Amino acid sequence: MSPATPGRPSPPHPEPAVPPGPSSAAGAAAEAEPRPSGARALLVALALLVAALWLGFLFDRVAPAALATFAGLATLAASAAVLSWRREVGRWEARRARAREERAALQARIDILSRHANDMMVLTDEQQRLVDVNDRTCEALGYGREELIGQPVRMLRDPATLADFEARTAEEIEKGGVIFETRYRRKDGATFPVEASVRTSVVGGRRFFQAVIRDITERRRLELQLQLADRMASVGSLASGVAHEINNPLAYLVANLDFALAELERPGHDQGEVKRALAEAHHGALRVREIVKDLRTFSRGQDSAREPVDVRRVLQSSLSLAQSEIRAKARLAMELGEVPPVLANEHRLGQALLNLLVNAAQAIPPGDPDRHVVQASTARWPDGRVAIEITDTGAGIPAAALPRIFDPFFTTRATGTGTGLGLAIVHGIVTDLGGEVLVRSEPGHGSIFTVLLPAAAPRVEPLLTPPPVAPPAAPGPSRVLLIDDEPLVGRAVTRVLSPPHQVTVAPTAEDGLRLLEAGGWDAILCDLMLPGLSGMELHERLAATRPEDARRMVFLSGGAFNDGAREFLERVPNQRIEKPFDPPRLRQVVAALVAARRLADPRA
Repeated sequence: MSPATPGRPSPPHPEPAVPPGPSSAAGAAAEAEPRPSGARALLVALALLVAALWLGFLFDRVAPAALATFAGLATLAASAAVLSWRREVGRWEARRARAREERAALQARIDILSRHANDMMVLTDEQQRLVDVNDRTCEALGYGREELIGQPVRMLRDPATLADFEARTAEEIEKGGVIFETRYRRKDGATFPVEASVRTSVVGGRRFFQAVIRDITERRRLELQLQLADRMASVGSLASGVAHEINNPLAYLVANLDFALAELERPGHDQGEVKRALAEAHHGALRVREIVKDLRTFSRGQDSAREPVDVRRVLQSSLSLAQSEIRAKARLAMELGEVPPVLANEHRLGQALLNLLVNAAQAIPPGDPDRHVVQASTARWPDGRVAIEITDTGAGIPAAALPRIFDPFFTTRATGTGTGLGLAIVHGIVTDLGGEVLVRSEPGHGSIFTVLLPAAAPRVEPLLTPPPVAPPAAPGPSRVLLIDDEPLVGRAVTRVLSPPHQVTVAPTAEDGLRLLEAGGWDAILCDLMLPGLSGMELHERLAATRPEDARRMVFLSGGAFNDGAREFLERVPNQRIEKPFDPPRLRQVVAALVAARRLADPRA
């Protein structure tokens, strides 16, 4: 991309010379052609004529006839030379005109390729100031060309990405060109992801940087959709195993409950056996709850929030989903060493680990599960990072295929047994979290995949203050309002909280709103997703009219969030209890709300 184009205003800063392109080479060739040679023949003829005349008159020895003949011949030669000269001048001018036309056409093509390209193109000098930009750059960033020329190229970047600017520039100079991803910022302050391809060149002793920048917003959106589709496909492929894991505890849960109900109807029933049956049913229900919790980890959508995550817990959730796939082919071994948390998104990290476990199981041939092992382990890497290692004793990966295993759609398995997306998505997720994936493999001796993630910074715990304690003589029982459209949930919560709390159930948010207008509620439990007026909309109304009641709300959620619900829960500070809820935790949350209100208003 040249820094200046004919017919375009020159930038306010002196523009450097750039390497001659094809157009300048054509013009130079035309300018460098020799001048027409007919002029030399003309000069020779005239010189001969003058010499002849001078000699004749000087020596008076030339006969007039001979002199006339000689003069005629010289005149003819001069005329021929003039004609030749005119023809060569015409051909020379035609060649110059063709060269100008070719140069103009080539410049027009260059303008089409650069100024009107769909990608942004910028040229910067060795001081990292903008020398030239194309139209797409101005359009994408919201600036006029005159606003950009001469400005530091840093102004194009999102300020949050400038920490690596100097190191990136040094790499560009050292390698002569690099490709990397970063974020750009528009004039209105909005940022967007880009892929930049930068090359350097030296002209006239000065260094220039030419960059082609592509907006990858759509690519990122498609990547997230692909990850979600892969997550659903992973869980779908394990559906029969997950159903088996759920049906086992459900079998003895239902059977024990039926036994307990029938036994309680029988006179002189065995209370001890009824208690044991109910305890086993309770155990089965807890197992189902944990399996559902693991499934929920992989069913959430484009959730990108990061927080300190216990990798061992995420790995165990992944193992619980993959164990039916693994058990059919190998023994499962775990060695979960003590490791610090990592800053990650739990759902995406779980997806990456599930993909690695499924990949390990698929690498093992069926038929001999006692001979093969899939091992999952966690440890602290020597450099301080957290290492998650998945080892299998499967077929291994050929050395020639190792460099390509993270390429999308590349697979070494037979057609129909793999999409080639699992490892590509693992690599994308781990890289986005600031980590890396190492692979060691040998055909016939299995593979070891090691995920390395930076440890999260130690959390600074705030100074703990003792929880509020209700006054010893509370005036009357505490009042709890439950808003939920499922009657059985309402009865279960009432049994859990009564006594000491007096629970009133409202089946809709509109009914709850009418009850709240009377006042006097110590705690408000509300289902997040309700028919008609939702729990979120109820909170918004209370925040505007009864802010104290809005602060006392606790949301009960089944975990099926749409984008609006997810954004709402991230925005409001209210507590959330997942269904199926843990009764002791529910009692603890309600007791804290009641104690806080009684402490603030002893007359309540």
